[in-house]
Amino acid sequence: MSEIPTMASPETAELIKALTKRLTPTDARLNYLTDLLKPMLGVGEPEDRNAFYAASRMLGCTPAFAKNIVGAVARRGSAKAWRRWRARKPALPVFEVPPLAPNLVGFVYFASPISAPNVVKIGISTNLERRLRDLEVETGEEHRIARWFVGTTVDEAVAQFAVAGRRITGKWFKTGEPGQIPGFLPMGLEAMQQALGSDLLKGRAA
Repeated sequence: MSEIPTMASPETAELIKALTKRLTPTDARLNYLTDLLKPMLGVGEPEDRNAFYAASRMLGCTPAFAKNIVGAVARRGSAKAWRRWRARKPALPVFEVPPLAPNLVGFVYFASPISAPNVVKIGISTNLERRLRDLEVETGEEHRIARWFVGTTVDEAVAQFAVAGRRITGKWFKTGEPGQIPGFLPMGLEAMQQALGSDLLKGRAA
């Protein structure tokens, strides 16, 4: 099993810091969200609700407007092109994103109860050791982290959507044959579906 990252580790804390820094500029954040969510534009409610709600928290707007922005950036080809087009519309205000809240970036994790390796919870946390303890209190079961990657609440929602057909309830899903592998980097919906494949606990390593 991959080593559980902790915020006490300078290396793993730096991963979150680096992603937060990368997503601070408006264009970078818009491109990141568009790459992740572009394949979901045609899905519609309620299936895409969680992902565009998470996007709205990163953009400081409503989920409906977040979806419109992703669609507009996708049509223009990049955030820079969309903002350049928008700047030529004097009736439209300048669009800037708010500072990225610390709770929106963390370790997207896949955790399984020791007694039920065919079940996995997909969530996000900045402290996986503490999250494992909380899961044990919540469920009365010891859990293990089978895989993780550094991402945002949008990555968490997209990963959950990618395997929505295997949802048990809430953030809990059925797996295939249990496996152990490190995390993978955010890749967008279609790539996540391919990477997760038939087993939530197997796939592309970082």
